[in-house]
Amino acid sequence: MAPKLPSASRNGAIAALFVVMWSSGFIGAGLGTAVSSAVTILMWRFIAVAAVLLSLQFLVRRRRMTPRAIAVQALIGLFSQSVYLYSMFSAIDLGVTSGIVSLIDALQPICASALAGLVLGERTSGRQRLGLGVGLAGVAVVIAGDVGLHTEAPAWAYLVPFAGMVALTVATLIERKARLETPLMDSLAIQCGASALFFSVVGLATGQAAMPTESQAWLAILWLIALSTLAGYGLYWYILKRRGVTYVSSLIYLTAPATLVWGFFMFGDAISLLSAVGIAVCVAGVALVHSRHASDAAPLLEEPPRPADEPEAARSTLAAGPDSRRGAPS
Repeated sequence: MAPKLPSASRNGAIAALFVVMWSSGFIGAGLGTAVSSAVTILMWRFIAVAAVLLSLQFLVRRRRMTPRAIAVQALIGLFSQSVYLYSMFSAIDLGVTSGIVSLIDALQPICASALAGLVLGERTSGRQRLGLGVGLAGVAVVIAGDVGLHTEAPAWAYLVPFAGMVALTVATLIERKARLETPLMDSLAIQCGASALFFSVVGLATGQAAMPTESQAWLAILWLIALSTLAGYGLYWYILKRRGVTYVSSLIYLTAPATLVWGFFMFGDAISLLSAVGIAVCVAGVALVHSRHASDAAPLLEEPPRPADEPEAARSTLAAGPDSRRGAPS
């Protein structure tokens, strides 16, 4: 039998996998919008994944969801998928590179951490705050080194991704505040269903609902379903409920450098020396946030402790798997 990896190594592996999967979404956006509109790609992406997940929910249904749970998950889906992805894809469609879009998205940890303290009462240590500040500085350095290399997009297009960044933050806070006991795949099914409805309405209203015919468009859709939706979003909510807003949001810093690397190998997007320095600063900032002294949260692959007075009915949900605890939304 292979030796069991230490907890820190397992946590690091999960975090690294999340970074790769989340950053893959920006690359999928670049692949898709090169041959089709953002709305068309997003509409058919969510129609396909919602059909699969909702069918599985009805065939292998573990328990009935309450109307409140369905409404909350739909709201989370509209913010974390519909508004967030529409903003990111639209920015790329307007000519902003996938690397720059991901860098603007990397401001989300600062926004999420600040609001988590106000809305949720989650505490951040001095080391975590320092790490977030260092990461923000790294993002600024990378942007400074990359903007001069790409001038195709109008200046106002760089504001579009900010709306998506705020939407993802809002969805994150709603999930933490609601704390529903919804299994992960059920949550993803409702969220993707809400997004499929949203993009279908937008597609029909704007004349962009026709099924894509280019093979590259369907390659992008399959890429986005497997890597970004199922793996990326699944890991985001999985890590969020175990380690909190600051921890998972800080990983977004690394998706920006990861996307630049993706873009270099897949699209030939240049990486300046200044951007490379910024990437190193981002990594240092995330290391500070994730250092052992910065967080006392439970390991990602261990069941979080249960309070002594927890109702027996709530304990029984653990039998459905680790994702049934404290309401993973997606």
